[in-house]
Amino acid sequence: MDIKIHILDTCSTCKGRAYIPVREEVSNTGERYLRHEPCQTCQGSGKQTRWISLDQLVDLMAKLDADPMQPDYHELARAEPTSQYEDSRDAAGI
Repeated sequence: MDIKIHILDTCSTCKGRAYIPVREEVSNTGERYLRHEPCQTCQGSGKQTRWISLDQLVDLMAKLDADPMQPDYHELARAEPTSQYEDSRDAAGI
């Protein structure tokens, strides 16, 4: 038995942009522009669901953990919030 889970992923049709160009139109001032419509695959959300196996989930989690640009959420949860004054120009002496 192969266990699969449902995940939300970037839409493969619109690449997460949610709207796709469909045709060129002319505005009331005579300027040409591209008309965009919601992606039919994701209904304009930029996301689509897909089923993956648990092995694929483990691989995705490992890639996220190895990404140096991802924030350390555990460290952020322990950090004290910064007040508006501490983040102000006055506190910086500007």
